[in-house]
Amino acid sequence: MDKYYNNFDYFNITNKDKGFENLIILKKFKTMLQTLSYTCCVCCAIMMLNYLVGGGYNKKDEKHIAKLMNCVPYTGTDLKDALAYFEREGQKYNFNVISSISYQKNKNGLCFPTFRKFKKFVIDMLNKGYPILVENVDYGGHYKVIIGYDSVDENYENDMLIFADPSDFNDGKRDGYSIFPADRFFNMWFDNHCLSEKYRLQPFIVLTKNTKKA
Repeated sequence: MDKYYNNFDYFNITNKDKGFENLIILKKFKTMLQTLSYTCCVCCAIMMLNYLVGGGYNKKDEKHIAKLMNCVPYTGTDLKDALAYFEREGQKYNFNVISSISYQKNKNGLCFPTFRKFKKFVIDMLNKGYPILVENVDYGGHYKVIIGYDSVDENYENDMLIFADPSDFNDGKRDGYSIFPADRFFNMWFDNHCLSEKYRLQPFIVLTKNTKKA
């Protein structure tokens, strides 16, 4: 299987590497593979918390956090439950939460009506050091974390997203990293049946540092 793929070292790669001059990526982002078919959001949460606040979570915490997120077989975790979990953790670790639930939307319910606005948001968050939890119709409904964006050339249709992917079955190397064309993801960025209907368009959660003084 791996003969069809170039498996780069996304843990160490930077924009100083040849061919990646336009890459923006969160350095040294550690991944985690899910052990249950429905805990993708849980493992994404663990990865994000470990990266941002040094939570020290591991696979032993997967089932416990799944209960806290109301994560269940077949449908996994609803966005509102993931948000509630992060908001509780935010009080503990002193970070804020941005999500598609409260984000300003247009009349069609979209946070990002154009690809350019989506790209700008992703690059802005990554430049600040913030991973972006997203969910879409991949696997019928799947959470993963945007950790990188590569503006390959002037044609944005060639841009690539780099994900920390708790599933990561399809690239010949189960290292927890996956890639996908950015514009294709943007056009597939919706949920079909796993999330509550009102949360299905462009679902995302970002954890941001709290800059307010105590």
